[in-house]
Amino acid sequence: MAAPVKAIVLSLAIGGVVGFGAGVVAVKAGRELFVGMFASERAATVATPTTVDRPSFVFQHAGNWRVDATDKDYDADHSFSVETPGQSFVMFQIAEGDLEPKDVVETHAALQMAKVIKQATRTSFTKWGAYTGEGALLTGKHLGLTPGTVRIFAFRVGERTYTVVESTYDDDRANVEPGFRLIERTFRVKGAR
Repeated sequence: MAAPVKAIVLSLAIGGVVGFGAGVVAVKAGRELFVGMFASERAATVATPTTVDRPSFVFQHAGNWRVDATDKDYDADHSFSVETPGQSFVMFQIAEGDLEPKDVVETHAALQMAKVIKQATRTSFTKWGAYTGEGALLTGKHLGLTPGTVRIFAFRVGERTYTVVESTYDDDRANVEPGFRLIERTFRVKGAR
């Protein structure tokens, strides 16, 4: 009797692990997390940048990074992310209308602290590249596991409010920081007075 019981328990354990793994891989976010566990960040190739040139703005990003046009919320002029080869990214949201940058940053910071970095240390800043506005640097553990940072900045030009969110793990910072700074240094709103 002992051998059949062991076989049943072993089968249930293996089935549970395989079922859990299949469930994680079946969901897009789960696949990305699973792949991210084995992906390593590569150095940003800032010497060979790619230019993003839209009607209202222009910037450069590292040559080995890409704009994620597959995201369901992708809008080349209003909502997009620049993705690294690993798990880091820079997200842009460009809103029509006269939003208060401080309120925009507070909303993003509350969301990040509720879902990504629950016990974050927060530092304020007021400059991103050529622009003055409101910013928050959140440092802590992503999903309670891995040390990382989320940097949020919002500024207004004319009738638009621009929001930039950078996210990376601390272990990847040396590889992605030059790419983050390239975007920050080259981002320009067209027609700004």
